[in-house]
Formats: sequence, structure tokens, C-alpha cells
Amino acid sequence: MPLLDDKRRARKLYKYFSLIYDYVNPIFYSKEMRKKVVEMAELNRDSLVLEVGSGTGFTTEEIAKIVPLDNIFCVDITPEQIKRAKAKMNAKFVIGDAENLPFKDKIFDSAISAGSIEYWPNPLRGIEEMVRVTKSGGKIVILAPRRPKNSLIRKFAEKIMLFPSTDDCITWFKKAGLKSIDFVETGPYSFWSKLVLIISGRVP
Repeated sequence: MPLLDDKRRARKLYKYFSLIYDYVNPIFYSKEMRKKVVEMAELNRDSLVLEVGSGTGFTTEEIAKIVPLDNIFCVDITPEQIKRAKAKMNAKFVIGDAENLPFKDKIFDSAISAGSIEYWPNPLRGIEEMVRVTKSGGKIVILAPRRPKNSLIRKFAEKIMLFPSTDDCITWFKKAGLKSIDFVETGPYSFWSKLVLIISGRVP
């Protein structure tokens, strides 16, 4: 079982990792990638948007280029990450669990999660929760990392987090009832095979 598959361990790690997160994250997740994530969510100025696993607000900043901050709800399991995100912007930040979202059914127009699914013990459950809180016709968009190509880096990384394949994610999206599933594999890196998978589906 990956180290961060346990939520208590994940919270403890990110309590300290939040101190350097904004310096490390751009190495693996570029502004071009987050722009594609937000584009696939089909947002407009009137959208009510949920971001799951919002961290220190990297993707939130891109969402806020389209959607007013009052319409952006962000959930993260780590208070320290939320504190740093709040220092950047006034979106609505909530401490919560991706697999048990603290919202009623069908209230958001779109739901986004970028760089979080790899830490969910039950990814299908997390996707189902995103579907539950999203209105019919809304988009679910998830960004997931690719397994490293370098064998030493891969061995280390697999002890920390999950690396769901494209087929895994498509299967989970279908099981969650999503339609019109689309995906992009992007971001070649020197010691990485494909840096990320960005996958979207529409709530029926």
C-alpha cells in the first residue's frame, strides 16, 4: 500500500510539505496543463465550481481567471495547505475528504481535481462523490500523474502514491456513470514517460 494511501499519513506529510509545495509543484504541473484542465471543465462566469484536493491553490488561480471567487469552492484534507491558499485568494476553502464531500447533491456546475486522485485510497469513491455533487450536464475533470519511466524514481514514487493508468481512470469514470469521456495524455519530461493524464466526463 502506498505511503500516502493512509489519510493520516498524508495529512502529516502535507503539513510540512506545504512549506515548499509551491516551489516543487511547478516541476510536475505546468501552467499549460492547468489551463487545459480548466478548459476541459467548460466553465463560464456564472459557473459554480468545486475543486477537490485544491492544495495551495495552483489550479484555483486558473479557475479564478474565468469564475468569480465567490463561486469557487475548494476542498482539501490538509489545513496547512488551505491556509496557504487563503493567503493568495478569497475563494471558499473547506477542510474535507474527497471520498466524503461535505456538500449536498447536484449543486455544482463542474467539479475539478488536479493532482489529488493519486492520494485517494478509493479513487472510484472520490469520482462518485464528485458526480454526486455535480448537476446533470456538468463536467468532471481529473488530472492524474503518469508512472515515472526511470526505474529508481518509479520504485520510490510507487511507495508514496498511486499511479492510475488511463484504462483505470476510464473504467472508474464509466462506473461512476459519466458520459462523453475524453482524455489527453500530455507533458513529456526528461525522466518521465508521460507526465499527466487529464480526463473529463459529463454527468448524465
